[in-house]
Amino acid sequence: MEKRTEVAGMRKIIAERMSESWHVSPRVCYELSVDMTYTKDLVKKLNENLDDKSKKVTMNHVLMKVCAQAMSEYEMFNSSFEDNEIVTHDSINIGLAVAVDDGLIVPNVKDVLNKDLRQVAVETNDAVARTKNNRITMDDITGGTFTITNLGMMGIESFSPIINQPEAAILGVTKIIDTPVVIDGEIVIRPMMKLDLVADHRMIDGAYAAKFLSRVKDLMETGM
Repeated sequence: MEKRTEVAGMRKIIAERMSESWHVSPRVCYELSVDMTYTKDLVKKLNENLDDKSKKVTMNHVLMKVCAQAMSEYEMFNSSFEDNEIVTHDSINIGLAVAVDDGLIVPNVKDVLNKDLRQVAVETNDAVARTKNNRITMDDITGGTFTITNLGMMGIESFSPIINQPEAAILGVTKIIDTPVVIDGEIVIRPMMKLDLVADHRMIDGAYAAKFLSRVKDLMETGM
């Protein structure tokens, strides 16, 4: 016997916003593989002898800082399309998608560009914890200008996320896989990860998006 469940509450809001985004933004997905050797070593070093989990740095936090740096260089990624105008924001506020029991919430950290990595980690960890404990505030979930969504811990190797309106783009993060690659003519094993960038083509053309994603790759592989 079929089961029918009324769409209400958070699921109704998600359905409405995702449908709106799907119909409003002409989107294009760009995929690039990143060698995570440098980032993994950085995260390990920063967390050595650190007992306070609230200060723990993860790959997500590094990505937030890296994206903020790239967004400062490619300002269309920190813009919105509003009433036939492109509005470039003065603060880079990056959201991290958090799965909760009945849906998905995206708290954001304000002014990521001007905060050090440890501060970004502390603020993000706090926001994620409060989101999971249903203690999120309106300030946490408003004002975001870019979103990162990570499904790597669930084994996902590639996906095309939907833009979080009215933002210009969203970055999908996937599983790190030890992969044979050729470096200087030699086959070596490196921890590779695909980044899936989805951008609104009303503001962001292909070449511009490719340059942005290449910059993110460069920063992830060599440091800021």
